[in-house]
Amino acid sequence: MNDRKLPGLKRALDDEAMLSWFASAQWNSALRENSLRQVRSRVLKYTPGKRCVIEYLLWFAGKPARPRRLIGKMYRKNRGESIFANWRQLWQAAPGDDGAGAHAGGAPLGMPEPLAYEPELGMLVQSAVPGQALSELAEPETLVVAMRRVAQNLATLHQVTAAVGEKKTLDDHLKKYCHPGPEVLSAAYPEIAPLVETLLIRLVQEERESPAPVCPVHGDLNLAQIFLAADRAFFIDFDGLCLSTPALDIANFLVTLQVHFGSRSKKLQNAFLEAYNARRPQLMLTGLQAYQAFAYLRRAVICTRAPAVADWRQQVRQLLEAGSAFLKSAA
Repeated sequence: MNDRKLPGLKRALDDEAMLSWFASAQWNSALRENSLRQVRSRVLKYTPGKRCVIEYLLWFAGKPARPRRLIGKMYRKNRGESIFANWRQLWQAAPGDDGAGAHAGGAPLGMPEPLAYEPELGMLVQSAVPGQALSELAEPETLVVAMRRVAQNLATLHQVTAAVGEKKTLDDHLKKYCHPGPEVLSAAYPEIAPLVETLLIRLVQEERESPAPVCPVHGDLNLAQIFLAADRAFFIDFDGLCLSTPALDIANFLVTLQVHFGSRSKKLQNAFLEAYNARRPQLMLTGLQAYQAFAYLRRAVICTRAPAVADWRQQVRQLLEAGSAFLKSAA
């Protein structure tokens, strides 16, 4: 597979080449001290010119038949280098339960270990997390329990005291997650331009009038980024890791539940918020409603950029009106 913007991709999918690379890895004693005999790769997700996620199964001589599973994430323009640096800093600062990191105590943070960054491939290598994706769960009672696990893990992330990543404001999030910009909404759908403008003005006003303390945040927490195993949750895809208000993660997750589960979401949202507040009772969720409005704006931009339904204009209006309702309730 050739990709001009991901020049290391062809080699990363060459199992014989990766067998040699993994066997000589200096970042993992288990790979060096055992006889690696076979590597098999499989593409999990591929966005041409931008990113590729690859699963690697590693078999060792004289070991049980079950292979070790690692994940490789490839980025263009060495973007993975800064992601790895931030991710590694979080791993070292967060409480853990497997001998890695600085172990600040308390509940362990469920996350994959960032193992290495290979500049020649443009690839970040990480451990694989156990469990089942939250997006695959369907049973109501199972989902309620899952919400508590997610909230507990998110509270643990937000309690990390290290300054991990770059500090980001609402304006930064607008530029990143509403690309190419809210003005695209107005151009594609002029009738809702006043609604977009009013929502943006209120968002800026809310952030200015209600500044919130910052902490490490995931940045893009949704159902596909969460895995449930035994009695805990794990988060993956820390590409958006930064310092920001915890309301960014909480609001995005609450809106994800609303959009995905509809009328069933209220019970799930309540279970999530109750468990989160139990872990962080001292935290006032400053700006939560503003960031819920932002989460709806973000989805409206995505809907305009890549319409998935014929009546996308109606869908955009509904999303914007839902977001505006949160700002009205905060007034």
